[in-house]
Amino acid sequence: MGMQVNAKEILSLLYHNRDVVDFLFGNRDSVTVNELLGREDITSEQYQKLVAHDVLYEHQQVVGLNDAVIAMFEDFMEIGEVTPSFINDYINELKRNIRYYQEGNEYRFLRSIKKYLKRIGGAISKEIIKLQKNVDDTYKNEGNYRIKLQKLEDYRLKRDTIIEFINRADEVIDETRKLFELTNDLELYGIVSSLRNILIENLDYLIEIQTDITDYINKIQFQLDVYKKVQRIKEVKDHGQLHYKTNFKEVVLALNPLGFNGVKAPRTKISVEFLYTDDGHMLCGRVAEKYKITRLMARRLADKLPSNFKDARVEAFVKLDTQTLLEKFLKQSKNLFEFLMDFKFPKALGNVTFEERVTLFVEISMEFDKQLDFKFTLNWYDFEDAKQQKRKIGYTLILPKKVKEKKAA
Repeated sequence: MGMQVNAKEILSLLYHNRDVVDFLFGNRDSVTVNELLGREDITSEQYQKLVAHDVLYEHQQVVGLNDAVIAMFEDFMEIGEVTPSFINDYINELKRNIRYYQEGNEYRFLRSIKKYLKRIGGAISKEIIKLQKNVDDTYKNEGNYRIKLQKLEDYRLKRDTIIEFINRADEVIDETRKLFELTNDLELYGIVSSLRNILIENLDYLIEIQTDITDYINKIQFQLDVYKKVQRIKEVKDHGQLHYKTNFKEVVLALNPLGFNGVKAPRTKISVEFLYTDDGHMLCGRVAEKYKITRLMARRLADKLPSNFKDARVEAFVKLDTQTLLEKFLKQSKNLFEFLMDFKFPKALGNVTFEERVTLFVEISMEFDKQLDFKFTLNWYDFEDAKQQKRKIGYTLILPKKVKEKKAA
């Protein structure tokens, strides 16, 4: 650090500038000094203080977090570069303490054996998590295709290295199985059993990572091939030879593409010509019905109108006669929500549910807002739902608008 400080001062400095630290941690090596000082959560004095304490560094007008701060966050969140060398160190320490225990049969060496067995399992799991995150992050965020391919190849090698260490750890456990049995230590037996399960699970994870790496490399290679072809087409176009010396236009017109509008296409490829036939139309209808795509389903004929159609229309009209409800509301003193909850509708309408009354509240408040007095305060109403459970609903306080009477001259 540039200044002599203690842990408390560093923690206080990071806490008071937590928004800046979070911003720089997520945008590494891409933030300029002017961009950082343009934020509202940092001043020039705060910036100079962070630089003086080596929390930030500045190089060619680009500002970033100190590598030690970044490493601290990455270690805690189990992200960052994969470092399988730690696993190798733990395996070597484990073999060394097993050799000491065989010579001296002392408990201190047995305690170290337990410690390094635990560390091997934890380190392998951490490195695999970091490896998976780095593989996904490289494929999604790395802009340079060549660097992206090189990084994925490096991660493939690190994945093979982790597999070698897993096999070495398994061999150490097999070689010293008799020693572990002779100790009659139940804790040691549990640690060894847990480590074996971790090694088996992690081998499965590494197989999935290898599948992802291979899939990503194939996709990148395909994208590179497409990019080269498009680049070649652009060169021909720039020279004015695309339409005059090639059959590009005829090839494009013969493609007969079909857009899917974001709907995933089925794996089985079906020709466009087949979809134009009657059998193809029936197939489209079945697919549309399965995936609930209503715009592709054929419109059916409407059913016959019921015999009481007119009565139902009259009933619906009476129920939704908001003008009459408004006139009655304006003549009383309750707020609109309580008025509708307590209002006694005609018996011909039957039971008006709570949901229907809430709907009327919304309709009246939107349709006749100029005739209502909105207080913009929130009131609560207790009710029971269909399952007889007590609930609350919030509503805006709406009162009848008072008409100001003109004073007599």
